[in-house]
Amino acid sequence: DGPSHDDTTGFATLLPGNDESGMVDGDTGAAGACDPVEQLGCGADEKCTAIISGGEVTFACAADPGGLDPQAPCIPSPTDGLDGCPAGTVCLEDEGGSGLCVGLCKADADCDQGQCIPAPELNIPYCANDCSPFDSSCPSPLACRRNGNRFSCLFLGTGDVGGAGSPCQVTDDAGCGPGFVCLPGALIPDCANDNCCTPVCDLGDVDPCTSPMACAPILQGPAPGFEDIGACFVPA
Repeated sequence: DGPSHDDTTGFATLLPGNDESGMVDGDTGAAGACDPVEQLGCGADEKCTAIISGGEVTFACAADPGGLDPQAPCIPSPTDGLDGCPAGTVCLEDEGGSGLCVGLCKADADCDQGQCIPAPELNIPYCANDCSPFDSSCPSPLACRRNGNRFSCLFLGTGDVGGAGSPCQVTDDAGCGPGFVCLPGALIPDCANDNCCTPVCDLGDVDPCTSPMACAPILQGPAPGFEDIGACFVPA
C-alpha cells in the first residue's frame, strides 16, 4: 500500500501500510458557485452545502430550514441539501444509516484540528477531527481510527467490530473495532489469517502486551501529539 499524505508533516507510511482511501491532498477538487466554509455566494435563508449531481460533489445553495445543531443526529439529503444541518455542516451517515451533522471543508486548512477527507460512499469532504484511541471524544457514529500518520474521527463500516485475533484488511483497518488496528498475521501470535486485529497501546505507559508481543510504534513520522501511539505485535 502506498503512503498517505499529510499537509503539515509530509509523507508518512504506516506499519505495514494503511491508506485512507481518497485522502484529500490540498484542495478537494469539488467545485461550485458558493463557498461552504465561508458561507459566501448564497442568498438570505440559504446555505452553501454539498450536493450530489450527476454522481459528482458540487457546492451549491440550498434552502436553510435549520433546526439542528452541529454534531446532531440527522437524515442525509444529498440531492437537494435539505438535511436540517446548520450552515457550514452537512449530514453524512455510516454504512448502518446513522447520520451526523459534520463540518464541510475544501482543504485541511479549513479544519480547526484535523484533516479534510472524503466521507465513504458519497465522497463529500468533511473535517475529520484528531482524536486519541485511548480516550475518544468522537461523536457517534464516528470512531477514533488510524488515518495516515494520526488518528481521526472516521465513519465505521458495518463490519468494523473485530477484536484481538479477528480477521481484517490492513487497508483502513477494515474489520477491526475501535481500539484495534489490522496487522499482518505473521506479526500476531496464533493469528490464523493473513491479517489480524490487535489492540493499540500507549508507548509511554507500562507495556500491556502479552509476550512475545510488545507495544511498538505503528506510525512512521507521526503527526505532533501522536508519537506515543503503538500496537501489540512481535517486533521484527
